[in-house]
Amino acid sequence: MRLNRRNALVTLVSVACIFFAIWSLKVAGARGVAEQRSTEQDRQALIALENEWLVGEHDAATLERILAPDFVHPVPTGDFLTKAQHIYYSTKYLPPANLKQRFEQMKVRVYGDVGIVNGIVVTNDGHGQEVDRTVFTDVFAYLDGRWQAITAQENRVEKRPRRNDRAARAARKNES
Repeated sequence: MRLNRRNALVTLVSVACIFFAIWSLKVAGARGVAEQRSTEQDRQALIALENEWLVGEHDAATLERILAPDFVHPVPTGDFLTKAQHIYYSTKYLPPANLKQRFEQMKVRVYGDVGIVNGIVVTNDGHGQEVDRTVFTDVFAYLDGRWQAITAQENRVEKRPRRNDRAARAARKNES
């Protein structure tokens, strides 16, 4: 009987090992399928994420989901805001409710697990008048199975003064 019990135990352990090996291959295969992304899928995911961010830029839950834990936001004061600081500032200092924002010239580039989005945010008042333009660069990384923003930077677009051609010609004439 001892031999049979031993054989049964060896068989049971062998079956368990085979089951575990098959299960591991299926899990690894499922992960491989889940992680196979196309560049176009990634581009579309980043565009959707940018739109979600624009709509929810003052919502803590939205920002918590979009921003990576080590997110950094350089600002014009020379400070580097952390994720927590960015969320605090964005949710505490709200813009007037009548402002509407939209994107222009958005360009998305994907380099494997890194995505870079450049564009312009145009802000209009309640009458549809443009009140601000901001050029931005957002950098994303594909972390833990999803895209997360790791850094963002904006610069206000300065309006170029219109040159009065007559005045410019007169100024050149006076210089000579």
